[in-house]
Amino acid sequence: MSSNTEPSTPTQERRITDVEVIPVAHREPPLRNSWGAHSEVAARTIVRLTTADGEVGIGETYGDEKVINALKRASSLVEGMNPYERKPLELRLQDPMAYGALDTALLDLIGKTVGEPVYNLLGGKVRDEVEYSGYLFYKYGDSDPDSAAIAPQAVESAEDMVEEAGEFVDEHGFSTLKLKGGVLEPEEELRTLELLGEEFGRDTPLRIDPNGTWSVETSSRIARRLEESDLHIQFLEDPVTTMNAHARLKRNTSLPVATNMYVVEFDQIAPAVEMNAVDIILSDHHYWSGLTGNVRMNDIAEVFDLGVGMHSNSHLGVSMAAMTHVAAAMSNVGYACDTHYPWMAEDVIADGPIEFEDGAIPVSDDPGLGVSLDEAKLERMNERYHEADPLAYSDVSSMAAEYADAETEVGRSDWLPNKPRW
Repeated sequence: MSSNTEPSTPTQERRITDVEVIPVAHREPPLRNSWGAHSEVAARTIVRLTTADGEVGIGETYGDEKVINALKRASSLVEGMNPYERKPLELRLQDPMAYGALDTALLDLIGKTVGEPVYNLLGGKVRDEVEYSGYLFYKYGDSDPDSAAIAPQAVESAEDMVEEAGEFVDEHGFSTLKLKGGVLEPEEELRTLELLGEEFGRDTPLRIDPNGTWSVETSSRIARRLEESDLHIQFLEDPVTTMNAHARLKRNTSLPVATNMYVVEFDQIAPAVEMNAVDIILSDHHYWSGLTGNVRMNDIAEVFDLGVGMHSNSHLGVSMAAMTHVAAAMSNVGYACDTHYPWMAEDVIADGPIEFEDGAIPVSDDPGLGVSLDEAKLERMNERYHEADPLAYSDVSSMAAEYADAETEVGRSDWLPNKPRW
């Protein structure tokens, strides 16, 4: 039986005609880590893709010039493309972070076009809600406490941290707590974990992330103390400075060791497995080649019996939605995902912020990511990006420089992010 009907191909109306790279600056608190402190204005980048027939897809990523320039260079490859042809784009770009933002926007666009949520484009969801951890930071006091989303006070001791954690638990219902360490003396941070266990129950899942500021010897000593306690420690995250140091530490402790600093691309998985350096990889769709890359990494980790969690940064609602969709589709995610989102005092999405229900976010069944941009907020935050000097980074070296610079704003001009510090 013959037919004169030609094979179906995407119409010109469905091809991408407009690529917008929109840097924004948003309010965030002066959170502290081992590199220094956040400034109170942070940068992100919104990517918006539009087809000839007016369908729109959005993505979000880091906000420094390196990322912005890479996305602008990629625009010529994206304009005119069939949104389904993502793999050729990834191969041409050879830039996992730039591709990550575009992959998210393309999947959002496709989902809206075909009427399917992004998780179905990734293979389908394996959970109806995604659990998140309460991400606790030592911090300086907010300069404008009335505009803070949560915990505007300075947090400089174990007792202060218990107060902060109470706000997170009461406001959002988190049942897993993560402590950003590497700020105070290790003994004080150990005492912080002890007080959190006393306040919220010894069976409360806890984790600590010193961001590579402890030596192998100090990490081993703290790990032994935690093993001897009755606290429920899920894992140590990046307590030491290199992959080799992680392997040395793992020989000294039975606690799982997680990383987001030393296994951040596919070529690093094999040496990590060979060295037995980590137990858990913390994924991040911003630089593991987007949502599809995270699913691919999830499957590789499962082959090598590695656990998977999810890293966070100072993100807005577009990334929050993307994190939830990809985590819902990743079968190997066995830990509550990290998120800075409760700290953010403003957002670019309409009807935001996305709300937590008992520490989790239900996975949206709406087409695409299930969120849209608020044009007035987007314009206002784009103007602030050009007027302010926001904290902007996309890798460890730029992050260290930005955080160290932010320390000068609180009078610590001699600050050096030297590691290991203890």
